[in-house]
Amino acid sequence: MQKYDVALSFAGEDREYAETLRDLLIAGGYKPFYDEDELASLWGKNLYDYLSEVYKDRARYCVMFLSKHYERKLWTNHERQMVQARAFQENREYILPVRIDDTEIPGIPPTIGYLDLRLITIEEVYEALDKKLSGTTPKTAATDRTTASVVEQNTTEYVLLVSEDGKSYFVPVQKAHWDSIEISLELLPESPEETAFLRTLRRHITDAFARDVHIALALREDAAWVKPQEIVETTSDSQIVWKVVFNKERRRQNANPLGEMTFGSLSPDEMAEMRARRILLDEKLGELPADFQNRTGPTGLFNEVTLEMFIRGGNGFQISASPIPSLYRFIGKSQGQFEKFARLTSVLYLKLSHTVEEILQFDLKLLNSEQVEVKFKGRRRKRAANEPPHIFQVNGTCQLSE
Repeated sequence: MQKYDVALSFAGEDREYAETLRDLLIAGGYKPFYDEDELASLWGKNLYDYLSEVYKDRARYCVMFLSKHYERKLWTNHERQMVQARAFQENREYILPVRIDDTEIPGIPPTIGYLDLRLITIEEVYEALDKKLSGTTPKTAATDRTTASVVEQNTTEYVLLVSEDGKSYFVPVQKAHWDSIEISLELLPESPEETAFLRTLRRHITDAFARDVHIALALREDAAWVKPQEIVETTSDSQIVWKVVFNKERRRQNANPLGEMTFGSLSPDEMAEMRARRILLDEKLGELPADFQNRTGPTGLFNEVTLEMFIRGGNGFQISASPIPSLYRFIGKSQGQFEKFARLTSVLYLKLSHTVEEILQFDLKLLNSEQVEVKFKGRRRKRAANEPPHIFQVNGTCQLSE
């Protein structure tokens, strides 16, 4: 019985190519054989016999990354011999060579069709492989289970990770633990881009010469500035699980000083409401309700610029507009996904701008291609011991069109 859609054969020096192709295959719903995914299976076994069985009998195709390193290694030569034996027995295309350089590999004639990584990208290799796999026999039963699990993930919750350059990654969460010091997550990345981002974070931990990296994170009704502390990639039932531990950045959690000052007759709590209305409804200064407009003080360029500065905030997370319309243009018409992602992004903005300390209610619904309905209730940080914390609501619609 064939257990794998593709077996990957490569030298350790060329692992980067194989690992990327493996990620693309898994994201596409296929099951590859990749040595590091099989550590538990390989442990204690006779590797010569086990790998012989995998490369000779257990995969539909074998992708061989041919290079000077591949030609020199003992194990890659063993894998090649098993692959060639299978190809000889079946008299059909089983070997799919990918050239990294011009090294001649015994048993691989120069006339056999191959892809060349000096001319195309590894993503284009995957596209060609995907066509070959999907155009022949159905995927293996194990692959069908993998595909089903990806569909199920779309009904689970997501975490939002925002890189230092402002790129957002919405990654499915299998388990989560959040306390006052650290955040522990089990993540199920759905795309090569998400996996590449996690690997980048891991390099900042393992490389002694790499600088510290700080990112923003939102999950459920909370958000924080965090620093990656531990990142481990594991595999369970052909599914990649990333176990990640973040430390909260206490210094960056401090309140926004500009957001806690009075301007004219506007209190910090009232300006926080104005900021929340901008985040959730995309309201600008001239579009605020009359009760806010009447308290903004004298009109004039100086006062408008100053008030705008107070509303945007000054802690490194400034609010110039709502993230919801641009997110809709990016996500498209997938209502369920858009609503989840828009809610998470709004939570990130509301919490990291110190607009609210606690979210008491937050309902967000896509009405049509033009409008999102928002019902929000939040509690501000308590400003005085003898006063209750300020609680406010934002109800309305956010326009999605420009």
